Amino acid sequence: MVIAKLNREYALRLIGVGAMMVGICLWSIYDGAVAYPKINQTMESVREELLATNLTVTAWMDRGDDGKTLLDLVFVQKGATAPSKLVKKIGELKLSKELANDTAAREKQAKDLRELLKKPVYAEQDLTTQFVQAGITLFLGLLAFGVIAFRATRHYIADEQGLSGTGVGPTPLAYQDIASMDWSRWQDKGIVRLTRSDKQVLTLDGWYYSGITQIVDELIKHRPDLAQQQPEAAAAVGSGQ
Repeated sequence: MVIAKLNREYALRLIGVGAMMVGICLWSIYDGAVAYPKINQTMESVREELLATNLTVTAWMDRGDDGKTLLDLVFVQKGATAPSKLVKKIGELKLSKELANDTAAREKQAKDLRELLKKPVYAEQDLTTQFVQAGITLFLGLLAFGVIAFRATRHYIADEQGLSGTGVGPTPLAYQDIASMDWSRWQDKGIVRLTRSDKQVLTLDGWYYSGITQIVDELIKHRPDLAQQQPEAAAAVGSGQ
């Protein structure tokens, strides 16, 4: 008797994906509920100082001998670091060399900078996005764990009478009731499909379940005529996956 059960390597990989999704979910919740609001609070506490200076983008972003910008120093006074998103947005306002002396461009830059400093670093939409992302990743994580749980309940057995097990269904499949075998994906994917005499199809997947090769070996031992449908595939079965 040969038994095929859940492939450990496949299970570990899917568990890893599920754990990663749950981790992203928790991180997103933290950002939306704690990190982003805290950054906005810090921004609120320095906003008046930022606006009062009326400095240019270049003045805010030029680094001193200590490697820090004036923007960094303002946030350091509050025991924080300049938000990377704010730094990036201010950096995007820099003028090219061609526009550096253009009066209209400089005026627009100054206006855009003040508008940027008046706003929270993370808008309400940013917070909402984090919670939406948390919901999606939680669903995907639970789905991955659910797939593993489902596949773990299934197994296949090949004995002298035929195929049985939860993967086959409530009624065992006698070897003589197998009408044909589809070998087209066996060599590349380790998948073989059996068509029953009642036209129902049973898929044996060697990636999901370890021991499928031995199951197929046992099947061919009792039904060598099925191997003749695809000689090259039959040879692959005999050598293992």
